[in-house]
Amino acid sequence: MLHRPVEPTIGFFKTAGFYPDFILWVKYAGGSQKVVFVEPHGMRNDDPPPNNDKVDLYLALKDLSDHITPKDGQEVFLDSYVISATPYEELSKKWGEGWTRERFAKKHVLFEDDMDAGIAALLAPRDKLERRISTSYPYPLAHGYGLLTKLGDPRDLYREQLRFAENILAFLASVSLALLGEGDQEKAGLDLRKNWSGGISPGDWKEVIQRCSKVFAGYKDVPLAIAIQKLKIGSEQKGFGRDIIELIRAKNDYKHDRGPTELEDMAKASDEVQEKLRRCMQALGFFADYPMHETESSDVDRDQRARTGNLFLRLNDGQLPLHPFIASATCPRCRDTETYFVDAWDTKKGTVRLKSFERGHTISSTGISDALTDWLN
Repeated sequence: MLHRPVEPTIGFFKTAGFYPDFILWVKYAGGSQKVVFVEPHGMRNDDPPPNNDKVDLYLALKDLSDHITPKDGQEVFLDSYVISATPYEELSKKWGEGWTRERFAKKHVLFEDDMDAGIAALLAPRDKLERRISTSYPYPLAHGYGLLTKLGDPRDLYREQLRFAENILAFLASVSLALLGEGDQEKAGLDLRKNWSGGISPGDWKEVIQRCSKVFAGYKDVPLAIAIQKLKIGSEQKGFGRDIIELIRAKNDYKHDRGPTELEDMAKASDEVQEKLRRCMQALGFFADYPMHETESSDVDRDQRARTGNLFLRLNDGQLPLHPFIASATCPRCRDTETYFVDAWDTKKGTVRLKSFERGHTISSTGISDALTDWLN
């Protein structure tokens, strides 16, 4: 444990000249290290995150840690905690309903009167699954899962968790469609025009994966297809399939106002959903072997309104084109380049509604509609 001298040393400029008082350096038996910036701090006048840079510093450090290349299997992880001198009862009342000790701890705020539990958090190594997701999983999965750590209010978190659950299904189904061999659409018994008419549901995505998986049982020389088939998404009594069906039910209940409404119930439901999402992401670990990349070539709609980029998954023996099921495009609403999946298809008008994995923003595309028609024919 190092205590900074009177003159400021290590600071974080993005957080208005924040200079944590202590640096805790932890070295584990395997050689990996954790550097924790610790700030004992009276928080009587502080706002809750996301309007508190000192509290949210750990998020920026986590992102920075992902860019530190491990050496000989040994990692360096950066972290931060605020130790509140303001008592829990006072701060929880100021920050509002739902701020339990557990929720404070998740946001890296500990209390001086409960440091027995706090020491364990300061010394704990980084979650290996979390690091693997953020550094190795395809972007739509890594980004969506990482976003969950940045939300504080259980109401916002629960809504985003359920949106991410749907995104998992959309990504897995889109990759499954991209893997189908020529002529196997009919063998899979797919009716994509029906699925996409008016907007596809989480249950429809599950059905697409399930139907493709039956065909994948014969794809012995395609490891990615076999990995998807082995998820056994149709088995609703255990494993991945059970978690998926329960997430779909929670999503449908929330959509139709049958889900939790009180903040305490929402927080409990959020914790349960997070456990299911974690297990799902663990089951999808094989995607770490298939990074996503984009080529420079792109397609322009015939009406010249949307430009979509071609995305691929790298395979051991080549690459898997994800077009037209997943594409990148500039969102006219936020002006960022986002990654989209097919959400709805109007075959009469020849247009597709694309929805972004990142924010759920939508754009219309005629080029994707044309490509889907060619693929089905």
